[in-house]
Amino acid sequence: MSIIQRMREPGTLRDRMQGAARGLRGRGVMLAASLALVACGGGIPASNSDTDGPPVYGANGPPDYFAMGPTAPFTTAYRGLRKVELYYDAQAPMVYREDVGSDGQGKFSVETLDVLVSSNPNTSLFLLLQTQRQAQIYRHRDFRIRDLGLFLANYDYVVAPTPTNVAGVTCDRVQVQARVAAQSRFEVDIDPTTGLVMAWEEHDLATGTLEARIAFETYVPNGDLSDMVLMDRVFQTSLYGVHTGAFRDALGFLPLIPELQPGVGYQLVPQAEVLVVNGENWAKLYLTDGMATCIFMDSTLPNSGGASAGPSEKKGEVAVM
Repeated sequence: MSIIQRMREPGTLRDRMQGAARGLRGRGVMLAASLALVACGGGIPASNSDTDGPPVYGANGPPDYFAMGPTAPFTTAYRGLRKVELYYDAQAPMVYREDVGSDGQGKFSVETLDVLVSSNPNTSLFLLLQTQRQAQIYRHRDFRIRDLGLFLANYDYVVAPTPTNVAGVTCDRVQVQARVAAQSRFEVDIDPTTGLVMAWEEHDLATGTLEARIAFETYVPNGDLSDMVLMDRVFQTSLYGVHTGAFRDALGFLPLIPELQPGVGYQLVPQAEVLVVNGENWAKLYLTDGMATCIFMDSTLPNSGGASAGPSEKKGEVAVM
């Protein structure tokens, strides 16, 4: 059995994943994938760039704070309130506020405070689900440079000449979009001293329609976290090289290794994780294009004694959520 599970993601990434999902094959194991709600950005443009208008670059290459992107949310100590606006489904907008903080040493907290706009009447269930997926929200939802080399290879960026101010922090405004087959344009405000993304917006490239906006409303460097429950990992996790014997030995089975790309420019991250979930070992592998992330999780199916464990357990099945 193969199952692909996916979070809501920007339209430019949503379409890329459909092709990849159709091409996967099951071999009697569970395979889960989730695509981050993230944005995409810059580099030196190729001669066949499909982006609209010529990109503009500084003479000295990308800003130094681009290199801080992968670790900034974990190495910056702060606390703040963020407003989250999601308009991907025009008929079902979602707007809420969250209390977020980091101790600067890898631990963090994201608590959804209140729902301002929603088409779902079950607000209490939404808040409960938000609590359960804190780690995924903090690690994978927002715009972030995750691999600088791939980011520069796959995305174009423009740094605006005039700084912006977000929650009292002077930021650089960076406009980014995918180099090939771009469907979205992103406006990103980055604190150049920390590399932390203070605000970002996604706009439909064809219509200019706002699809998402997430921004700090308040921000306190080294803020008081004493009333927060900080976390880093939900499950016991160990890191291994994807193609090493130690990885296979730790899992106790031969894992599936993704061979199809979710989209243009994606590469398999050479490090994978082994997670222990309810006593079962899972392989967690990442593919990224430098900004977007696709996560594959693979595990052996429990022995059900011949009885079917559920309607989705069919050989070769791919389900997308």
